[in-house]
This record gives sequence, structure tokens and C-alpha cells, in this order.
Amino acid sequence: MARCIIITPLYAGEESAWLRKGEGDLLICADGGYRAAMSHGIVPDVTIGDFDSLGYVPQGREVIQLPVHKDDTDLAVCIGMGRQRGYREFIVAGAIGGRFDHTLAALQCAADCAKRGERVWLCDGQNRVTVLAPGDYSFRPVAGRKFSLLAYTPEVSGVTLSGTMWTLENAALRHDYPLGCSNEWVDGEARLSFSDGLLVVCISGDCC
Repeated sequence: MARCIIITPLYAGEESAWLRKGEGDLLICADGGYRAAMSHGIVPDVTIGDFDSLGYVPQGREVIQLPVHKDDTDLAVCIGMGRQRGYREFIVAGAIGGRFDHTLAALQCAADCAKRGERVWLCDGQNRVTVLAPGDYSFRPVAGRKFSLLAYTPEVSGVTLSGTMWTLENAALRHDYPLGCSNEWVDGEARLSFSDGLLVVCISGDCC
């Protein structure tokens, strides 16, 4: 499936193989993500933002300037642009870290996409994070990473997990207790299903 790749200001060159643009992919820079992308030799198809963090309006193939005072974040507008152009899978690079409110806002964008039947991966050098709607999923091991499941909604029910050190069978996860944190792959792919709620999946490594 073709992907919409969004580069944000905190991008530092990580996940270069995963982010390499393939056939049919759309690459968008969100505001200061333009500077970050260009510093790593990445040329965007579209650059979107109010450009308060970049400090100037860049030149490029397609540049969309937004008003500074608006309801949507630059990232939400970028995702909406990708959606209008037919994309349903998004990778957002540099979306974790820095201002905590921005990280939570990015997670909320991922949750909104999950409810629409879309998939957003937020990533930095240590983490890949997504929000899932009910269904059946599988996840391949990533070397040096832990596998965590955390409730986004107050309760996520019918959770069944196999292929990991700690398994679950028709369990409930709550948003006020981190039962699913820091699991590990033991048998190839991790296989996950659940029936209700929204679930955060974190594939995370230690910083050192």
C-alpha cells in the first residue's frame, strides 16, 4: 500500500530505510520539518504549515501556507491533505519528543485515523507507535525493541495476544493501569486481536 510520509521538525535522520520513498508514496513536510528533511537530503512533494517554527516560507514543488491562528495543528492538516489524495497509511517521523503536548496531539491524530479505518505510525529513533481499532493484527519482531500494549480508551476488551513472553486471552486493558507495558517477542510474529476500544501499540527500545 502506498504511504503518506510526513516529516516533522524533530526528525533527525532516523528510520531512513523505513522512510525511503517508494512508488506511489507522498512525502509531506510539516512546517519546520522542511528544514529537517532538507538537511538529510529529503526533498518533499508538498510542504505545509504556518511556518512559525521554520521562520520563512520555503520554496518547493508545492507549498501550502496556513494561518497562524487556526483550530488544527499542522500535522492534522498534513494528514487531512494525504487523506484527500487517497492515502490511508501514514508514517509521521519526528512526532515523538520535544513538547509533550505536541506528542499527545500526534497520538490523538493517530486515534482519529484509527476510527476512520486508517493507520498512522509515529516514529523517532527509539519508538514506533500506532493506535488501533478493533480487529486482528500481527507484528514482526524488531531487534532491540520491546512490544507494549496500552489502552487509549478507558477500556479495551477482548484482548488476545500470542507470540510474546506474556500472553493474554480475552483480557481487558484499562487506561489507568499499564498492564501491557514492556512485553517481548518469543515466537516469531506477535499476534493480536481485540473486540472493543482503541489500543496503543508501542515498539520501543532503550536510549542507551
